[in-house]
Amino acid sequence: MRYSKEHKAETRQRIIESAARLFRAHGYDGIGIDAIMSEVGLTPGGFYAHFPSKRALFTEAMNAAAEARPTTAAKADDVPPVERLQAVINGYLSAAHRDRVADGCPLPTLTPDVARSGDEARKAYERNLDGYLSELETLLSPGETPASERAIAIMALSVGGLLLSRGVADDARSRHILKTCRAAARRLSES
Repeated sequence: MRYSKEHKAETRQRIIESAARLFRAHGYDGIGIDAIMSEVGLTPGGFYAHFPSKRALFTEAMNAAAEARPTTAAKADDVPPVERLQAVINGYLSAAHRDRVADGCPLPTLTPDVARSGDEARKAYERNLDGYLSELETLLSPGETPASERAIAIMALSVGGLLLSRGVADDARSRHILKTCRAAARRLSES
């Protein structure tokens, strides 16, 4: 049975979206083609009609994450950039984001996998990172340290803090890590 080009494109997109969530939840090596295809209600045999390899799907998942990256909260013109920045920091370094591994930011979950990937996945990852950094820069007030440097520091602190908070078993300690990193990110935004 032949499917239309539109049907094939829709199916391909569903596979990419499913893979992006599953890669974030389980890592590249923690999830196989069978599970990805099962998630979208298809058999593993259909995979190769859409992608030449799992690595190619991983790259597409990174591209999708770069394109679907959430924008900063409270984009309304009447909300000052400093308040929008605080909303971004608070949302990123929150218990809700900590607990939504599969649907959260791909940077903390996929960095180790991307570091072991080919150039295409790394380029997609870079686009995602650059989008976050650019957005942070636009929200930073002028300061002693250039906004581009502060954006990198805030992003690194946020990604690292989120990772540490996910890694500890004690919820109180996890929340303390998030709180400490939020405070440090706020200080960085003001320097």
